[in-house]
Amino acid sequence: MIAEEKSGHRERMRKRFLKREKGSFTDEALLELLLTYAIPQKDVQPLAKQLIDKFGNLENVLSADFKTLCSFDGIKAHTAFLLKLMGWIRLHYSSKATHEENLIQQATLQHTLFEPLKPEIEKTEKTKERQAKPIKKPIPRRGTALFGKAILKEAIELLPKLPDTESLSDVREFLRRNIHFSAVETRRRYADYIILRMFPKGYADKALSLFARKYVNHQELKDVCFYRFCNVEHLMFDVIETLFIPAMGAGHIKRERLREYLKQRFPASKMIADSAKAIVDALTAGGILKADRTTIHFSYRDILLPSFAFILHSEFQEPGMYDIEKLESNRAIRSMLWNPTRILPALYELRNQGLISKISEIDKVRQFTTRWTLDEVVTKLLDEKGRQ
Repeated sequence: MIAEEKSGHRERMRKRFLKREKGSFTDEALLELLLTYAIPQKDVQPLAKQLIDKFGNLENVLSADFKTLCSFDGIKAHTAFLLKLMGWIRLHYSSKATHEENLIQQATLQHTLFEPLKPEIEKTEKTKERQAKPIKKPIPRRGTALFGKAILKEAIELLPKLPDTESLSDVREFLRRNIHFSAVETRRRYADYIILRMFPKGYADKALSLFARKYVNHQELKDVCFYRFCNVEHLMFDVIETLFIPAMGAGHIKRERLREYLKQRFPASKMIADSAKAIVDALTAGGILKADRTTIHFSYRDILLPSFAFILHSEFQEPGMYDIEKLESNRAIRSMLWNPTRILPALYELRNQGLISKISEIDKVRQFTTRWTLDEVVTKLLDEKGRQ
C-alpha cells in the first residue's frame, strides 16, 4: 500500500508538471521530481527540501560539486551524476545563453562534473579555464533569485590571501581550507558560493586578485566585491532600486519592509527571513549601509576613484566611446549608492589621472571615452598606488 501511494504521488507530480499547475515549478517541487528518476521506492521530498535549505535554491544544487552532493545521506554516485548532468544540460542548451556564455559555463562546470570522477584530467581543466579568459561576458544567474547566505564578509577577508593562480580548482581548495566555518560540508558549500559570485567568468581573474591585495582592509575592496556580488545576485539591484533609493530622503527603512517586499515577489518561498538577512549582510559587509535589529540606515556615499574605475571598466569593458547617460542610469552604478551628483566629477578626475581618454559635453551630446581594459586600468591603479 505504501509503495502504491508513493507511486501515485510521483505520477501526480508528473501530471501537475505537464499541466503547468501552480506549485509544480518551485525549486523544491522540481528537485523532488528530478530525484524520483534516480531514487526509486523512497519518499524523496525530505531530501529535496534538505538540499534546497542547504544550498539556497535549485541552481546552487545543480552547481554543487560532485563530492559535496555525495556527502548527503540518500545521495549516491548515480544520483549526484544525474544532478550534475542536468546542470550541464541546463547551462549548455539554455535558449538565453549566448555562444560565449556557453564556453564560460562549460569551462566552469566541467571541473565540478568530471574532476571528482577523473582526477587525472586536472591539467586539462586548468587549460580550459585559461582558454576561457578572453571571454568578457559574465554568466547571468538563473533560478529563483533568492539566496539564503551572503558570505560576502568572508569573501572580502579571503580574497587578498588567494594563491597567485587563475585556476578555480586551486582557489576552491584554498577557500575550503581557510574559510573559518568548522563543518567540512559547510566550508565546501561556502567556497562554491564565493567562487560563483567573485569569479563568475570561470577563472580567477588577475584584476580582482591584484586589486584585493592592494586594497586589503579598504573600502575600495568592499565596493568591488559588493559590485561583483550584485552582478550575480541580481535581486540586490531590485531591492536597492525599489526600496532604498526611493527612501533616500528618509534615510532608513524597517527590516520588515524588506521582508514584505520579498514575500510579494516570492509568495511560495519558505526562505524569506533567511534571504532578507542575507541581503542585509551583503549590504553591511560591502560597507554600503548600516543596520540594527529593526532598521536599515543608508545615505548616498562618497565615490572612491579606484573602485569607481574598476566598476566603470567592468561595465564598459571595451575601450571606446559611451554615453554619460548610460553610466548615470547603469543599475550597477546606481546600486553602489554613490552620490549621483558626484559621478560626473569623478569621471573628470579619472580623465585627469589618465585612466580614461576624454569627456565631451557639447550641447546635448555627453560622452566619455575609455582607453584601457579592466586588467590594464587595474595595473595603472596599482602603479599609481605604488608611487604614493
